[in-house]
Order: sequence, then structure tokens, then C-alpha cells
Amino acid sequence: MRAVRTLLIDWDRLGFPGRLENWRRRPVAERIWDGLSLALLIVVVGLVIATFRDYGVTWDENLNNWYGKLALDYYLSLFADQRALHFQDLINYGAVFDMAAAALNRFSPLGVYETRHLLNALVGVLGLFGTWKLGRALGGPRAGFAAALLLALTPIYYGQMFNNPKDIPFAVGGIWTLYYLVRIVPTLPRPPLRLVVKLGIAAGMAMAVRVGGLLFLCYLGLLLTLSGLWQAAAARRLTVLATAGWQSLVRVFLPGSALAYALMLVFWPWAQSNPIGHPLAALATFSHQSFPYDTLFDGHLVPAWNLPWTYLPVYTLIVLPELVLVLLIAAPVLAAVALWRDAATRRRETVLGWFLVGFAIVFPVAYAIAIKAVLFDGMRHFIFVLPPIAVVTGLAADAALVWLAGFRLRRPIYGALMLYGAAHVAIMVMLHPNQYVYYNAFVGGVDGAERRFKLDYWANSYAEDVRGLERVLRAQYGAGFAAHQFTVAVCGPATAAQYYFPANFHLTYKPKTADFFIAFTKDNCDRSLPGHPVYEVKRMGALLSVVLDRREILAERARDIRPVAGAVHKPSEAAAVP
Repeated sequence: MRAVRTLLIDWDRLGFPGRLENWRRRPVAERIWDGLSLALLIVVVGLVIATFRDYGVTWDENLNNWYGKLALDYYLSLFADQRALHFQDLINYGAVFDMAAAALNRFSPLGVYETRHLLNALVGVLGLFGTWKLGRALGGPRAGFAAALLLALTPIYYGQMFNNPKDIPFAVGGIWTLYYLVRIVPTLPRPPLRLVVKLGIAAGMAMAVRVGGLLFLCYLGLLLTLSGLWQAAAARRLTVLATAGWQSLVRVFLPGSALAYALMLVFWPWAQSNPIGHPLAALATFSHQSFPYDTLFDGHLVPAWNLPWTYLPVYTLIVLPELVLVLLIAAPVLAAVALWRDAATRRRETVLGWFLVGFAIVFPVAYAIAIKAVLFDGMRHFIFVLPPIAVVTGLAADAALVWLAGFRLRRPIYGALMLYGAAHVAIMVMLHPNQYVYYNAFVGGVDGAERRFKLDYWANSYAEDVRGLERVLRAQYGAGFAAHQFTVAVCGPATAAQYYFPANFHLTYKPKTADFFIAFTKDNCDRSLPGHPVYEVKRMGALLSVVLDRREILAERARDIRPVAGAVHKPSEAAAVP
């Protein structure tokens, strides 16, 4: 009885009865939309658990896995093992995700990469949760649901949730930072300390993945400045600006930034040896990254260091679902109409919140164009703009639904939207587990993008290639399959295929001598060697990768160089000289 009484007391202290009562008092529509949002998150978590094993090992994952192990050893050895401070160019990144994955792998019953993929996907779901929270804070429960739904249906985000260990965690840290930035606006310049702490933690976790998270501290400074100017203009007193500026600096910017920076250092071994110089050096490296290769853009291989300014905007627009793209284009117009019609939307917290989210979309892209940043892999490094895009389009969808409610022919439009949604979900299912290669209908879909824009640049499909090749050989050799040995060469990341090799597959780094060659279409690698295709990974008519059988070519070559029986060897002139 005492234990039950204690449990009840703790339950009361946690405030659950009060929260339940508040839930019951809320309007029915609000509870419905929040319930749908919760259901959406549960569905996505269920899909993650059911399908995370389907996703392959991507190009960077092998190095990231090793970096996580070395970073964990650095801490477990009490900083004596410093290999993580010299591990290739990964020293320029924080190790928070990779180290967490390495720690989890010490206990996980799953495979190394399966464990990483499950963790990666759950972090991605946390990004959906943050997107819902931000959309709800800016536009209410329906806007929050729409934002989370649109992000979940954005294939490049959903597909990379499983095996992108940098861009997805960074995007998640970014959306939560934006959420807490919006949350502090109504109480500026003296927000509650708990919100400042949460803001610092969110920004710090983003920075512990990539030092570019310092950008979010710049957003904080901009927000505090604009809030102070707004309050001074409303009061028509310059002293208000000085007071608000000082209080914002002392109570928000300095403690929030200090906490974020400290968290970054905690999870970044290399930065700890020079807390100022090394983060600045990493920032400079990323701003002018060296990548002396060509990248595919609209059917042409263009030097990554000399891209047209349209590269990033075009890639961003053609990977968005059609509905998201339409809503994104309409969002500024809908926002302007709302501000003009409704005085309530012109409040400081509303205007600054909307501006901040829009700025978080436009500024990074504009800045990359302005500095002529080296770019490759499409818009992969800018996945962090997708959650804000989902928030903006969620707000636009909410405004559109308000307008449709009074439209006489709304039912056919609702029907058309449902059909579009069903068709889009079907596309994501057909692309599985390669959703990240999606392109919208404005570029002709995945089939229309083939050889024009990058498809499986990370070799996610190599896992399917290996399994397909194994099935082909088992059918060919039957019970004798295991007795035969096969050499396999891989274009690009060897681990992406080797991790799935059966015992009688052996990796070789000499493609011309390999029995089989696994190649994706990136940089036309699938056309670099002759061979008979025995297995192809295709999605919606587009070739992602192929397995080439080279055994017949090798046999013919062996016959050509084999001496003919009975032939007399004629010594060369050089050999005949005494």
C-alpha cells in the first residue's frame, strides 16, 4: 500500500492529472488535430521498426562508424587515446551521433549498421516531432499536423532518416532550435530560464554534429535585435532599445550561446584541444571545401567549384513533392494577405516567428550562392532547410483549408487532394528503400531525372545488388553454390556492398580481374567496364545500380593469352643477343 501511495503522490507531483484536465478542456477540433499528429508519429515509428533493416550502408557510414568508435575510446581512456583527433577530415565534425551509435553498438543485438540505421531513423522522427511543435506554435494544431505530415511525405528527408548520420541529426537540432527561438519571443527580453536552457541544448546538439550550427546563434542574435527594435518602435523610446538589448544580451544570448558552445565542445574531441581556433578552422574549411571533381547537373558534369548559381535552388525545388512546392510558392502571398487582413497576425511574436522560419529557409541558400560554395550530391548538405519548409507549407496548407471551408466546390478539391496523397504515398512505396532518389513530376519523376540529376549517389542500392547476385548464383550453382569462390569489385564505397557479402564473395580492388562488378550510375560508373548485367536495381523505370558478370570476358582473355599446344617459341631479338 505504501508503494502504491508513493506512486500516486509522485504521479500528482508530475502534474499528470492537471495536464489531463487541461486536455479535456481544450476545444474538440484542437484535440482531434493533436491526436492525429500523435497518430502520425506512432505510424512513422512503426514503419521505422518494420523497415530499418531494408536500408543499405551509405558511402560515408564506414568512416563515421570508425570515427564514433575512436571518439568513444577517447573518452573511455580518459583522453589518453587520441586517435579521434587525427582521423582524416572527420575531425572537423562533432561526434555526438557517431559516438552515441558506437556506444549503443556495444550492447545492441543487431548488426553494426542496422543499429546505426535504427538510431538514425528515430532521430529523424524526433525531427518530425519538432516540426509539429514549431508548426503548432506558429499556426495552431492543424498547421502543426500539416507540417509534420508534409515533412514525413518528403522522400529525401524520409529516405535519408535511416542512414544519413550527419545531415539528419543536424536538421533535427536545427528545427528544435528554431522552435525554442519562437517560444522565447513573447517573453523577450526576459524569457524563463528553462526556455533559454532548452534553446542552448538544441543549438549545442546541432553544433555537436556540424560547426555550421553556429548559424543558429546568429539567428538568435538577429531575433533579439529585431525584437528590441520592435519594442522600442512601439514605445517610441530609444531607451527601450538599450534596455531590451542589454537584458537580451545578459539573460538570453550570452547564457544560451555559452551553453550551446560548451555542449559542442563536450562532443567534439578535436575542438577541445583548441576551443576557439579549431572550430573556426573547421568553419573555414566547410566554407571553402575542396572537392576537385565534377557533379551532375541537368545532364552535364560540372566542376563542383564552378557551379551555376541555379544549382542549389533547382535541386531543392525538384526534390520537393509537387504539393509542397506549390504551397511553398504560395506561402509568401498567403502570409502577406493574412497580415493585411487581420490585425491579430501583426503581433510581434507572430511576425517575428514567421520571419524567422522564412529567413531560415532563404538565407542559407542565398549565402551559399553568394560565396560560391562548393556543392555536390544535390541538396544533401541543405537537408536542414526541409523542416522549416515543411513548417511554412503547413501554415500555407492551414490557410488554404480555411479558404476552402467557404468554397462551394470544395469537395472535389478535397477528393483530388486525397487522390494526390494516395498516389504520392504509392510512389514512396515503389521507391522503397531508395526514397531519397525521388524527383517530382516537374522534372519527369525519377525516370525523367535519370542521367540528368543524381540518383543513388550514396550506393544505398548496393545491399539489394549483393542479395540479388547471391540469388542468381544460388539458382545457377544450386547445392554447390557455397563450394565456389567469387571475386567482386565495387565502384565507389566498398563497404556498402561488402557488408552484405556471403562467405564465398571476396572483395577485390582490381575491377578488371573481378568476376563481378557492382556499379551505380553515378558518374556513369556502370558504363566504365564491359560485362553482362545479371542483376539491376531499378525504381520506376530508372536504373540505380547494376551487377555486371565479367566471367566470360575473363575466360576469353585467358584463352587469348594461353600458348597454343605444339607451338615453337621464337626468342625475341633482345633475347638472341649474346
